[in-house]
Amino acid sequence: MTRVTYEQLLAAPELGSLALLEGALEVTGVALAAAWPELHEIQSCDHDEPRAALDVLRCAADLVAAINRYRLALVVADNRRYDLPF
Repeated sequence: MTRVTYEQLLAAPELGSLALLEGALEVTGVALAAAWPELHEIQSCDHDEPRAALDVLRCAADLVAAINRYRLALVVADNRRYDLPF
């Protein structure tokens, strides 16, 4: 989980909620892995619940990637703001 600084929150307040979301996704992954230890052997599992849990984990991974792309876009945009023509 990424720790957000006061300065970052001043510049982009949405980073606070994104940090919370990222933390929740991390806890969700650990909880699902604890609830369904057979996730690493999903091919041999006959139950719907672990397959659904794996879908949640895949979606969570996609969401974390989107959060990281957003953070990168903020950094790039901020760097361009200070790119003076002289």
